[in-house]
Amino acid sequence: MTFLDMWGLALTLIVFFISIKISKYLKKIPPILITGVFIIFFLKYYNIPFESYNKSASILTMLLGPATIALGYPLYKNLHLLKRNKRAIYSGFTVAILSALISTYFLGNLMHLNKELIMSILPKSITTPLAVEISNQIHGLPQITACIVFLTGLFGALFSHDILKRLKIKSDIAKGIAIGASSHVMGTSSCVEKKREIQITFSTVALIIVGLLTSFCCILIFN
Repeated sequence: MTFLDMWGLALTLIVFFISIKISKYLKKIPPILITGVFIIFFLKYYNIPFESYNKSASILTMLLGPATIALGYPLYKNLHLLKRNKRAIYSGFTVAILSALISTYFLGNLMHLNKELIMSILPKSITTPLAVEISNQIHGLPQITACIVFLTGLFGALFSHDILKRLKIKSDIAKGIAIGASSHVMGTSSCVEKKREIQITFSTVALIIVGLLTSFCCILIFN
């Protein structure tokens, strides 16, 4: 494979590292957002098909698996905390799942959205691969689901820490559960950026368990 075959990978890495520098000055804007916006405009400006870019950057998609597995390290390291805080974890997960599904469903009906659109929005708080599959199962629109999931994660990454600070929530355990349960991987990445290991641990557990249980609830109730 030549360099020209990997231009998408090179472009993404260069832009991402520049974005890290920029985000130090624009502290509210994460590098992933700057990178994504730049690449979208780059492809649009030069009329480059997304398929061409995606193929040349496919190694990044392959690395998503190992990157996700790497999140297991802080889980293992803080296993004693997980065992000690089982009650907080279970109650946090229950509240997160029920509030996300019930509020989305009733607000959607209150706004007179059609059923297909409501089904597309329901899995908004779980990671994209699961959300898209659930959207298919409950007769939603996967394309809309993917966009909503991205926006939910982006909102969490940008504002979750500030919101929790204003609510005077100081516990890293509570913060991790809230962020992982509501804004999945993108929210968890904000914990990684802040280098808060306990938040990373509980956010990772939350995004996994809440993702699986939300998937089960959506199929059981809405399919």
